[in-house]
Amino acid sequence: MRSLLILLVLIAGGFVLTAMYVAPKQPELRGWYETNACPHLDKISPQICEPIRAARGTQPI
Repeated sequence: MRSLLILLVLIAGGFVLTAMYVAPKQPELRGWYETNACPHLDKISPQICEPIRAARGTQPI
C-alpha cells in the first residue's frame, strides 16, 4: 500500500513539474495544459501555471 501511495505522489509531482518546466517550451503541450490542467492546478496554486501563461503572453483574470 505504501508503494502505491509513493507512486501516486511521484506521478502527481511529475505532472506539476512538467507544467512548470516542459510545457511552456512545447506549444502543443502548453495548449493542452492551459486548457485542461491549469483550471485544476490553479486551485492548488496559481504559480504552477504561471510559466505557461507567461510563455503565451496571457495572465489570469
